[in-house]
Amino acid sequence: MPPHRLRCISVLVVGLGGASAALAVTAPSISDDVAPATVAANVLSAPEAGAGSSAAASGSITDVPSLLVAQATTEPPPSDTPDATGTQPAAGETAPGTERRRFQPWAYESLPQPYPRDNERDDRVQVLIGVAANTSPDFFGGDAHSFSLKPVGALQWGRWRLSVGGGYGLMGQGRRDRGSGAQAVLQETDRFNLSLSLNIDRGRDVAETDRLHGVPDVRATLRARLRARYYLSDRWTAVLAASQDILGRGRGMELDGWVGYRWPVSEATRVDFGMGMSWGNSQFMRSQYGIPESAAISAGFPAFQPRAGLHRSDIGVDVAHALSRSWVVFGGVHYSQLHGDARRSPMTLRSGGVSATIGIAWRN
Repeated sequence: MPPHRLRCISVLVVGLGGASAALAVTAPSISDDVAPATVAANVLSAPEAGAGSSAAASGSITDVPSLLVAQATTEPPPSDTPDATGTQPAAGETAPGTERRRFQPWAYESLPQPYPRDNERDDRVQVLIGVAANTSPDFFGGDAHSFSLKPVGALQWGRWRLSVGGGYGLMGQGRRDRGSGAQAVLQETDRFNLSLSLNIDRGRDVAETDRLHGVPDVRATLRARLRARYYLSDRWTAVLAASQDILGRGRGMELDGWVGYRWPVSEATRVDFGMGMSWGNSQFMRSQYGIPESAAISAGFPAFQPRAGLHRSDIGVDVAHALSRSWVVFGGVHYSQLHGDARRSPMTLRSGGVSATIGIAWRN
């Protein structure tokens, strides 16, 4: 055999022997403590060693055969995907943006209060007292407006409520309650509320208005008021109420409808927009706007018998701001308009006007 072929065969035998030695030394040296990713990184980053080189002879870990590398570089187990902030959600929690939105019809019903009470209980006695200055149109008098200073108060214990001067709204029990008195909640769900109240209707004393001398007084009475409120959304509310004279003093029945929208400006301030209409039966209309024939001559007005129908509409805005945990200031501006026989009544001097209220109240 030629000498040059003998030299090639010798080199090949020496190289195979070196590779076998390297495999024998390296395989046992791979410990379970070595991370698969580390082994793969070292192998892939090491320089290639030729047959019979010193690196192969020394059994370096960087020359592990490709089959061993493929077995060692397994993929790490999958991990939970972090949220947008880069942090993992805690056990039992839901990642932000994936939770379901819950309907909260009362979210903006309570007066904003940046100073929440600790350990507050629903069955505690809630008290509100205050005072309000009011100016309103005098539809029957000679002066454009009448001015009054009136108390504002409310007392609530569970389902039982007592209010004067519109205290319900300031305690978060209603978006618009014109009446006052004692109230009991008959039924209440997330979207619906049904209540019954007793309210004092003070009537009208004609002695306070010079131009109405000779017209019979409107007697004070006690009214039972049934009110149903439905929450159209978190901010929209619809109200329908019926009130009836329960003492039989000729004051009849009145129906009120109202739609309101609440805008939470901040944690301490809310603004309410609303509009409503009032309807009265013939007995109510006669007591409020009618002139009986027996009083026509003495009063100097022609006799007038109004019929049942829509008699008034209102539109306005109310604002409430919490100064602290207990103190709240409030105010509002409303425009009222008479309609139908109420507007045509001989007693009616003006058909529309603006009313305004401003006040302050304390609550526990």
